[in-house]
Amino acid sequence: MTPAEHRITRRFKLHTPLSFHRMETANDCDHQATAINVSTRGVYFKTNVVLSIGEALELLLEIPTRVSGVKAGTRRFVGRVSHVESKNMLPGLSGIGVQLLYYERDLVKIADKG
Repeated sequence: MTPAEHRITRRFKLHTPLSFHRMETANDCDHQATAINVSTRGVYFKTNVVLSIGEALELLLEIPTRVSGVKAGTRRFVGRVSHVESKNMLPGLSGIGVQLLYYERDLVKIADKG
């Protein structure tokens, strides 16, 4: 028996680069990852960075029109880690689910962030 689906919004399988850092650690550097799926309320990605449920993150992520319904663009999100999974991952990697709380839109490309 599979667990019931609790998602409110549609998820899109979308492999797009993202950048993130911990908000509660003053000198945390930016970490690079790749989104596995994205919705209007969350993102799921894999990383070798150890994160804990409840941690606040700032993420830069390119959101296409098919997800947002508006012009595609890079957005800066603030979110909280909602779940961490290690099963079905390569050793040293975790799957990280982040609930997106709010965002700024139409930012510079992730590679241009300085």
